[in-house]
Amino acid sequence: MKELGRITPNLVMMVVVILFAGVAAAADNVGNVVALKGAAFIERDAKALEAKLKDGIQLRDTVETKASAKAKLLFVDDSVLTMAEKSKVIVREFIYSKDAKGRSIFNLIDGKMRSVVGKSEFEIQTPTVVAAARGTVFECEVGKSGAGVFTTCTCFEGIVDIRNVDPTIAGSVSLRPGMTVTVMSGQPVPPPAPTPPAPTTTLRSSGMAVEAAAESVMRTIQAPPIPNQQPQVTPPVNGTPVNVGVKLPPAPPAAPTGSLRVGW
Repeated sequence: MKELGRITPNLVMMVVVILFAGVAAAADNVGNVVALKGAAFIERDAKALEAKLKDGIQLRDTVETKASAKAKLLFVDDSVLTMAEKSKVIVREFIYSKDAKGRSIFNLIDGKMRSVVGKSEFEIQTPTVVAAARGTVFECEVGKSGAGVFTTCTCFEGIVDIRNVDPTIAGSVSLRPGMTVTVMSGQPVPPPAPTPPAPTTTLRSSGMAVEAAAESVMRTIQAPPIPNQQPQVTPPVNGTPVNVGVKLPPAPPAAPTGSLRVGW
């Protein structure tokens, strides 16, 4: 009993330490992975961890999606980031309080990401622009064109303020729903333009297209005219007129002459 009494306090201390460690880890999470398709990784403390559903996202984490992969991240301020394939984002700053106004900053290094901004001041920094918004839905894409890098931002809801990431390059624009802008590295922010319509998909398959082409050709081919022909009049038989075009049954054979006995 004495040994059991000595062991019990140690066990209690171990359980308390584990519980506090779990609470501390949960407190460090600023978001979670709520949807995942394909391969994605979370880089933390110079280690790449394979992302899984419900994994926590912490400050300074880098989330990267691989080819044909998508990931959706939900943060405690109700912001949602949806990452397309081959995208990479860093949680640079995240301050949130239920009583005070929060602030979050994300670095989109590469790829495409759609943001549904929550209650905090929200900012995305790319290699060429800074996009600031609040209560907005917008999308940013980072890519390369020749030797330069570009960022294309499109607004779907609310207002997004776009300025150059280089503070020495003046100028900014405000995107409203249905507007887009592309900023090249080292260039000022150009005026926004209407968002181009999404490409339409072809409904007909190749086989149907060939069939339609054949029908079109057939419509251009006209049948030769039918020459006028006089109907042939068949003379009456036994005084009964015969309709034109009616085929008469063959005449019965002539009755035999003389006497014929069948079966003896």
